[in-house]
Amino acid sequence: MNIVRIAVLIVAGLAALAAAFFVRGAMQPAPAGPAAPVAETAPAEPARVLVAARDISPGERVAAGDFRWTPWPEEAVLPSYYEQKAAPDALETLSGAVARTGLVSGEPAMAGKLVQPGEAGFMAAVLSPGMRAVAVPISARSGAGGFILPNDRVDIIVTRETENGYGSDVVVENVRVLAIDQIYSETEEGAVVGSTATLELTSQQARSVSLSVAEGDVSLALRSIADIEGGARLPGEADGEAEGYGATVRVFRYGTEQRLALGGSRS
Repeated sequence: MNIVRIAVLIVAGLAALAAAFFVRGAMQPAPAGPAAPVAETAPAEPARVLVAARDISPGERVAAGDFRWTPWPEEAVLPSYYEQKAAPDALETLSGAVARTGLVSGEPAMAGKLVQPGEAGFMAAVLSPGMRAVAVPISARSGAGGFILPNDRVDIIVTRETENGYGSDVVVENVRVLAIDQIYSETEEGAVVGSTATLELTSQQARSVSLSVAEGDVSLALRSIADIEGGARLPGEADGEAEGYGATVRVFRYGTEQRLALGGSRS
């Protein structure tokens, strides 16, 4: 074998080796670059719902301090709950509402359990146990010149025509006024002249008042704020004798006065 042939074989071998390295390098994937930073997602803020801050009795008027916002599982939030994101002013909105049913401390407040003044069911919620709401016609003359406000106490007087002229009798004493026309709030200032007064009476007292309205003219005599102890009573009855519902006790809870009727029976 001559030198030329040997040189050609060597060159061909080197070329084949170079081609093999080239093909192998081309088939390998390019090295990956530095990984892009992953943005951290902030955890979702938990839902907050309005719950009772204390035990609330049926018929009790509530204030903003009777509730608080508390975290609540998102999947357990019902549409009837007051959620802070959807109703941030619920504390102020519910102030002055009346509990239709009782709530225990920590129980979520629900629209169906609280009724606002003027809403359907409000009057039934503010009535004391065992009592009835009865409306009687009044005027500025028969309603103490318009100075009778909701939550005042009055005596009901009927004036009838008799054989000797006219006579007046007290029908029921110490009666709580629930509303004057459609005014339920006791915070009204000045005089409120209306055509109807809604009064809180027992069933027996309601019958007596309804008969008096049919027999003559009914007037309301405003009682002093210092003379309102005890419940409504017929003339001659002692406090608490009227069908067992008249007597009341004053309970102060968290700075709020609440009047509770005492049950019982007449002997």
